[in-house]
Amino acid sequence: MFNLLIGRALLRWIMSLGEDDNPADPSEPASEPNSKLDRPPEEVPNKSKIVYPRVQREAMGSLFEIYLAGTDRETLVGAGEQALDDIERLDRQLSHYRDDSDVARLNQHAVEHWVRLEPRMYHLLKRCAEISVETDGAFDITLGPLMKAWGFHRGEGRIPADSEIARIMETVGIDRVQFDDDDNLLHFTVPGLEINLGAVGKGYAIDQAVETLKLFGVTTAVLHGGQSTIYAMGEPPIARSDGAMEYWSDGESDAFPPHSINSPASDSSGWRFEIKDPRDKETVMEVVHLNDEALSVSGNYEQFFESDGVRYSHILNPRTGRPTHGMLSVAVIGPNAEETDALSTAFFVMGRERTQEFCRTRSSLRVIIVEERGPDDIEVTRIGFD
Repeated sequence: MFNLLIGRALLRWIMSLGEDDNPADPSEPASEPNSKLDRPPEEVPNKSKIVYPRVQREAMGSLFEIYLAGTDRETLVGAGEQALDDIERLDRQLSHYRDDSDVARLNQHAVEHWVRLEPRMYHLLKRCAEISVETDGAFDITLGPLMKAWGFHRGEGRIPADSEIARIMETVGIDRVQFDDDDNLLHFTVPGLEINLGAVGKGYAIDQAVETLKLFGVTTAVLHGGQSTIYAMGEPPIARSDGAMEYWSDGESDAFPPHSINSPASDSSGWRFEIKDPRDKETVMEVVHLNDEALSVSGNYEQFFESDGVRYSHILNPRTGRPTHGMLSVAVIGPNAEETDALSTAFFVMGRERTQEFCRTRSSLRVIIVEERGPDDIEVTRIGFD
């Protein structure tokens, strides 16, 4: 959930930044008075006008939002809309819910013959295969049949019989997918294999949107898709008297709350986010700063069903064909959303010790693992925060 990633004050602030471009919702509380952004521009002497448009669109079964900051509203909105167009295009290409998507075509025909893919999609699937190898199979995009067997494909939970799981496991595994790098071709070696990009598709779409924004010259923005993956571009801007942009916080303004944005004297730079306790939306477990970085969170609270007092999460272990138990959440910070999206799922399956070993050679990653030790007992492990 988004409120696991972002504190209430920052969410209110971001929402307020987009109010110029979105009709006011009477159900939302009015912004606090006396904020520097609430005053007429002339009351803030020698400050350049910075605008904060927000664009949004439904895609991939989720709401994608882009919060932008800069001085040229028309360019920012145009860039944001183009980025959302690209996300919609990827939805039509990657969705396993659409019968006319490239993924659906691949799942239907790849066991019969080699299927040629658009180069970028091919390289995405090849990268997913590499991540699967790197994580010893903890991340696997061929779990589509298992997701259906457990009822997560359509949001209806069920517990399949052991015999059903055993049968489906014969059709699961990225090693049953063949790649032809010369011609961007894929082939499935067993019938019944299906690719599902739910654990990486949104992160990949966000990365593509970031590249589009950069082409338009956007340097400062926050993007999220489905509220579980965020990418923060640059640093939160404010106008300087010479027209440049820098941090600006008086420590009191609701528009720039000190617990949501750094002051110029802060030791850390970037957008500030609060990662919450997965059991309690009010308790902050960690404050992180993102500067041209992504943050993804996977947890057993996202999609699940309960049976006889047991919670069954949608995050399946590719080796057993069953939901992963014992983990509450995994947050991953890294250079791009595609990787953090995939690794938050992989680390959820891998567990603490194997994740620690994996990250020893990945200095660009920061990870927070929350494990359940008992009804009221958790263990939190932080990796890469030294």
